[in-house]
Amino acid sequence: MAPKHRPPNSRAASQPSVKPGRGRPGQHSASLGKPPRGPNAQNKHNITKRTAFSDRHKAGHFDQLTAGQFAGKLKLSQQYDARKKGDVARRMGMQKHVDRAVRSGHLAGSGKAYRPGNHSPGRQVHGPAYRTASNAAHHIRGKVSPHFAAGCFKYNYYGHHRYAGTHWYPSWTSWVSWSWHHNCNPYWDPRPVWCRPVIYASHSNWSWWHSPAWTPLPVVNYGTWVDVPQVATEDFDLQLLAIRFVDPGHPDEKLGPRYRVWFRNNSNRPIVQPFNVMLFTSNDANLVEGLPQAGVRVTAIEAGDVQSVDIRLPLEVYGMGRDADGQPTPFGVLHALVDVEREISDSLRTNNGTKIARADIPPVDPAAFAAEPSTVPAAGELLIAGEGLGPQPGKVLVNIAGLELEGEILGWYDLGVRVKLPHLPLVKPTEAELVVIRGDGTAANPLKITVGPPRVVAEEAVPQLVPPSMQ
Repeated sequence: MAPKHRPPNSRAASQPSVKPGRGRPGQHSASLGKPPRGPNAQNKHNITKRTAFSDRHKAGHFDQLTAGQFAGKLKLSQQYDARKKGDVARRMGMQKHVDRAVRSGHLAGSGKAYRPGNHSPGRQVHGPAYRTASNAAHHIRGKVSPHFAAGCFKYNYYGHHRYAGTHWYPSWTSWVSWSWHHNCNPYWDPRPVWCRPVIYASHSNWSWWHSPAWTPLPVVNYGTWVDVPQVATEDFDLQLLAIRFVDPGHPDEKLGPRYRVWFRNNSNRPIVQPFNVMLFTSNDANLVEGLPQAGVRVTAIEAGDVQSVDIRLPLEVYGMGRDADGQPTPFGVLHALVDVEREISDSLRTNNGTKIARADIPPVDPAAFAAEPSTVPAAGELLIAGEGLGPQPGKVLVNIAGLELEGEILGWYDLGVRVKLPHLPLVKPTEAELVVIRGDGTAANPLKITVGPPRVVAEEAVPQLVPPSMQ
């Protein structure tokens, strides 16, 4: 039988090449989800507050939250129902908000209408003055602090074409490091189990062979893992299911983009022979020798099981070409292959791979892993670690006793948010639900926090919050 997957922080001897912080690994086995115990466990108060998303949803804990007026516009209740299987943004058509903005030119750097194939970045497209009447209807945008650009730099973002442009990207400061390296305990992980990437040793070598014409991925060109019919077979058959964009990397740390890859064992028996899953980048549709590449070595997969893995490409993929002005341009095509060394006697190799335009790969669904601190005074600042939040500020919804309020965004990037809570004349600590909403309207799972009475703060400047865990 296939071995159980290791916990997120596992650094077993069989995986010496796995480095902390180079792609936040997840936990694939639901049976391993238990509250932490022992001297390193969270305190009793936090354990009581941290209940798994699926358990809270099943118990109706979100009824008051989803009954709000703005929550109703977002179809928040339906989104949370859809999270059971995942791929929420695609299944609910949330991308239509940003698609309209892109077509009308509101998100294009030059102000010109978007044209397929034209993904060149232009001027900054978000910041304190970004929200205007022309784009308000197309992109969910909350309150953005006038200090937002402090500690940021202009960065050419090469994710999905909906977000193509030059963005304010945070420098590698304490809050970015905390959210980037945050490992979500499997018990609290709000993502569907097959959306939690399994950690494996890295692998980057490939002996070239001529790849066949690939079978299209399920449903859409970037694929899905939801409700894909499985044809069980006694012969071994690995199937590539989907690819999503996780984060663009960070130039300060010399990290390239990270992608999540889903695949399934269609066989009616486990595969215990290790095999490699790899990504390659090119400027055209040809998969040739010598391309930038990265991958992982999968140790085993159960019969009928779906797994996902995260693969981070080298930073060099952002400079594979040159534009008319001689400036570097990123790769144009991403190639994904399962069992690249053909170590498995696969009965159908045409479903083992794909090639897809970089700009066509959408981001993972938003997820919120943790808020720190979990108890904060009204008008205080906190940090949120997550994924799939997008490069542009969306909205942070604060629901207290059914009252929908909004936090002020101090910092935002794909894996984290800095937010200042609204000022409330509270006289005692009060529980609240915090919801991060991506610009296309797709919502992350709520995080429960405690909001206390406000404190008097003399300074006007917004400080760089250092998480208690890093002090």
